Amino acid sequence: MRVSVAAVLAGEVLLSASTAGAQQANQIVSPEPAPPSASSTTAPAATTLPEVTVEAKPVEKQPQPKKHTAKPTKKTAAAAPKNPATEPLPSVPGTAIIDNLPPAYAGGQVASGAQLGILGNRDVMDAPFSVTSYTEDYLRDQQASTLADVVDTDPSVRINNHGRGSNNGGGDVFTIRGFTVPNSDTSFNGLYGVLPVGTISLSGVERVEIFKGPNAMLNGMSPSGGVGGTINIVPKRAGDEPLTRLTTGFESSGSGSAELDVGRRYGTGKEFGVRFNGLYQNGDTAVDDQTNEVQSATLGLDFRGSAVRLSADLGYQKDRTDVPSSWGGGLRIGGGVTHIPDAPNASNRTAQLWEYIDNEDLYGVVRGEVDVTRDITVYAAAGGRTNDQADLRTSSRLNDNSGSLLTQILNYPQYSDSESYQGGIKGVLRFGSVRHEWNIGATRLSSEVGYGLDVLGGGLSDLYHVAEIPKPDTSSLSDARKNASTDLTSVAFADTMVFADDRVWLTLGVRRQYVDQDNYDVTSGARTSTYDESATTPSVGLVVKPWHNVSLYGNYIEGLTQGMTAPAGTENAGEVFPPTKTRQAEAGVKVDFGKVTGTLGVFRIEQPNAITIPGSTSASTIYTIDGQQLNKGVEFNVFGELTPSIRLLGGVTYLDPEQTKTQGGLNDGKDAIGVANWNGNVGVEWDPYFAKGVTLSARSVITGTQYADAANKLELPAWARLDLGVRYKLEDRPIEFRANVYNVLDTNYWETADPSTGLRLGAPRTFILSMSTEF
Repeated sequence: MRVSVAAVLAGEVLLSASTAGAQQANQIVSPEPAPPSASSTTAPAATTLPEVTVEAKPVEKQPQPKKHTAKPTKKTAAAAPKNPATEPLPSVPGTAIIDNLPPAYAGGQVASGAQLGILGNRDVMDAPFSVTSYTEDYLRDQQASTLADVVDTDPSVRINNHGRGSNNGGGDVFTIRGFTVPNSDTSFNGLYGVLPVGTISLSGVERVEIFKGPNAMLNGMSPSGGVGGTINIVPKRAGDEPLTRLTTGFESSGSGSAELDVGRRYGTGKEFGVRFNGLYQNGDTAVDDQTNEVQSATLGLDFRGSAVRLSADLGYQKDRTDVPSSWGGGLRIGGGVTHIPDAPNASNRTAQLWEYIDNEDLYGVVRGEVDVTRDITVYAAAGGRTNDQADLRTSSRLNDNSGSLLTQILNYPQYSDSESYQGGIKGVLRFGSVRHEWNIGATRLSSEVGYGLDVLGGGLSDLYHVAEIPKPDTSSLSDARKNASTDLTSVAFADTMVFADDRVWLTLGVRRQYVDQDNYDVTSGARTSTYDESATTPSVGLVVKPWHNVSLYGNYIEGLTQGMTAPAGTENAGEVFPPTKTRQAEAGVKVDFGKVTGTLGVFRIEQPNAITIPGSTSASTIYTIDGQQLNKGVEFNVFGELTPSIRLLGGVTYLDPEQTKTQGGLNDGKDAIGVANWNGNVGVEWDPYFAKGVTLSARSVITGTQYADAANKLELPAWARLDLGVRYKLEDRPIEFRANVYNVLDTNYWETADPSTGLRLGAPRTFILSMSTEF
């Protein structure tokens, strides 16, 4: 197995740097499938020091995360201890990422702020963008095991593929604001390219942050060039109180799990932290004959000194599914289909008994921050990942309206290696009454991907009753070989000017992005093409607060996707296009009522597409990037604590996903594939007064009609899903029981249609039970 240098050396870097930092701390008292794309928590610091250590003088406040009302009924392992024998913790500047987690908002389900790339942590009310951060408490209460289990709560996000249990191997795939965002575009504490390629286990995750909209200036170009938004994972950190938690669980037809979560801090000022999470899950899923085995381990180390903060994260994950969903990669639609057949029973097996998919990942990240002065911080991060995937699976195409299928057998091994780097300098500068929060940074992501492909026959099957196909001869299968290597390099500058008594926040930023890629023939190893282009992407954001609890915001920001090369057969064959720019304009209002916050935003996103236009002769064409998809939308979100016993989380999104410039104008004005006009999510929790320690929860997910083709002739019906849950916490001991049922009514539905891979089936009814005990 290939192991990233950054991942292997993570521990050594942290220990050597921590020694120097510790000394300072003691002196100062902190044929059919497409080949894979080439770009294929910390606890809040204790507040035992008086506020004067944070503010030099009342009118020159250090930017700090806003303190919102925390949920009174929740117990967090990261709560600050009351130990007079322990030295007070050093204050953390507001520009820090390490040991500077925004606090939870009232209700405990979401946080009061999130990371905004180069802008750092930003309170929701100070952010000129739309972002939601889900807390560890919420992840545990939902018994979420994958990102798909979390993002189901956001009406602007829909799931294109449930990675676990499917045979596509690429993990969860989402749409955000109507544009596809694959699992590979998920960042780890702001660093791209270091998380598992397959479905990401959440056992070591503190926060899941969803940024909605293009974000190239903030984060750089994503590995696959997704532009609808991004998801950021924040890892767990040791809290100030010792934690030992064991969670055992049972799911559906017989899948058992055990998870251990241990956190400790050491040192006279508790400056050294260790957090370990280990998970093992194995057994039958809710799909007939399907089994899934997950092994996951994460180790988070951190050091917090008075002027030095360090962290290291190491992770291992192995995820194997036998009899994975044959349509996990999408059920392709043949030319003989004139209307979409009814969805089959989601619990029925769709794969052959000999099919499997096996993903294994090893990854690591080291990060450091040094406060040069009270207002200036130098930072750097490095990480890497190695992934191997083996599978033997089938790929199917829907042939007609009755549900007949043509199935192929594929051996499709893959690998993906990457190294990711980030560094820069940031700080706070004051000119009169204006405070500048600035950052100069650079990023680099180097990746290599490879694959192999064997087509091993096939046969006919049926949408409603899988036909048994004999297992092929697997004695001489292809290995994965190098397909592409990519370097994404960027430099950026951002400045947020805060004035008018912190009532106006104006953000200006620009990033220069470089894209270098070499493609190779997987058989001969010869280089077949080279791409070397660059682009400059700006952004502006504005927040105005007419009242302390009301924020009016607006932004202009872009997304970048690697440009195309004109194909053979066109007049301009071989012409290389620079990275394409997806442009967003957004405006809205946010109102914080103290324990409930509501947000309302409108946005417009223009994404260029490739089309051909008439050439110099009647028989020729020219390949251009003159096509366009225009998504216009309105989002409403609400979260918080309505009463001490009722919590609310949900919203509604309206989208108009219009194809505005299509090939020959044939589909102008029609909806884009797989994007519904209306989406709604409503989640409610209630602590009944007559049953102490009991919490009841309900969530409804509603998606409107969609189209499975660009001509809007193949319609998918609207669907709704109901999820229910209950948990009970013992009063006299740290034991909590949880039970959740997803898709309570066992509704069968087509969840969505993907423009590239076809129909996706919704998940069947699933039961999850667990018991957590703290020692």
